[in-house]
Amino acid sequence: MKIDEIKKFTRGYIDRHPAAGPKDVYKLIYQSFMGVAHILKDYFHAENSFVEEFEAAAPIEGEIFESLLPDSGLVRVNFSALKASAGDSAELWKALTLTLKIFEPDAQGFITAWKWVSEFLVQCDFDRAEIEHLDSIADKVNPEPVHHSMKYVREENPSYRVVSVMAIEGIGGTLWELYRETIELQEKPVMPDVAADRPENAIDIDMVGIGDLSYPIVVLDRENKKQRTVAEVMMSVELPARWRGTHMSRFIEILNRFRGEITHVQIKVILDEVLHQFDARAAHITLKFPYFLEKKAPVSGAPSIMEYNAVFDGAIEAGIYRFKLGVVVPVMTLCPCSKEICDEGAHSQRAHIHIETVSSSFLWIEELVEIAERAASAPVFPLLKREDEKFITEMAYENPRFVEDVARSIARELGSREDIDEYMIHVTSDESIHNHSAFARISGGKAKR
Repeated sequence: MKIDEIKKFTRGYIDRHPAAGPKDVYKLIYQSFMGVAHILKDYFHAENSFVEEFEAAAPIEGEIFESLLPDSGLVRVNFSALKASAGDSAELWKALTLTLKIFEPDAQGFITAWKWVSEFLVQCDFDRAEIEHLDSIADKVNPEPVHHSMKYVREENPSYRVVSVMAIEGIGGTLWELYRETIELQEKPVMPDVAADRPENAIDIDMVGIGDLSYPIVVLDRENKKQRTVAEVMMSVELPARWRGTHMSRFIEILNRFRGEITHVQIKVILDEVLHQFDARAAHITLKFPYFLEKKAPVSGAPSIMEYNAVFDGAIEAGIYRFKLGVVVPVMTLCPCSKEICDEGAHSQRAHIHIETVSSSFLWIEELVEIAERAASAPVFPLLKREDEKFITEMAYENPRFVEDVARSIARELGSREDIDEYMIHVTSDESIHNHSAFARISGGKAKR
């Protein structure tokens, strides 16, 4: 095979097996040129291991046959998929032993091919020390075989044997019929995977993904147990320099599996799945959604529905999970200075309190809403009768607050709680007598105490 064909084949293997590392690619190339002689040296042990491994394999539908390098005429036969298709293990063992007789190992071909593949793996930013070690065991008269990497074993749970296609045909039976069916499916046109191409500029991308996606979710509600809402979703991963693009559809596929209920626990599960599907080192998800609470007017008791903008923000970086809960709470503030200097009245305005928290325990969105409203001059309501309006106006007059006062009051309350690891408070006041807004921002937590 030509060098470009071998590199293209290697690239396809890595795309299909995100957990694969240099050892797994080495094993692939080794099997393509060296065949099965190394596992059949001890025939009795090899047969017992084959029987035990096949019996232990769970029947799982999937690809039965995975081709090695095309010119090798060899395939890997997946035990689990073969069992799921009612394949015959006795036929497979016969094909394996026949492969030993008809396949001629090519050590020099392997050494040459591995040199090409080794250079390609270095360009793909795999671990250079591991590649150099593999170089040392490959460049011998009798190149050494290797086992799969621990990551590949953990995530792929490989259980297969390598056999010759000629041997499968020679044995015939069910195994040959299954192989013919597979070939017929593979001969159908396959769309090219342009995202897997080598980028023109090989530079790592910090975040790449999808945004502005409206998606129905279910969140926990303190009063009603659960609440249905619609979130604006952003999902992203870190993209290594070796990939031109990422597969955006996978984000939607993953999200669709978890739409039943979203909490900080599910967020971590989603991110773990994203890391696995994309073979990424970092993943991030943000869900911004309206959250509704019933509020009763302070005097009349008239009920109405109040909207708050909430945020779930989760990330896994360097193996560490981090979840932030946020909410924006509209309130009323009355200017202390205006009250002090005016004989009649004082100017008041709408303000918005944005709180973000990282907590060691579960927090209700309602808790943050209540903390914000306690710090303001007065809360706001969707529905107020005249007696309610009088009450709120007088309440605000008796509780004048600068944005600084509001931010500090919330910081004091959050900072006194042992379950709050970090917090950020941003208060913005839409000034009623100025053509600008006023704001105050405080960040704190256990690390700053």
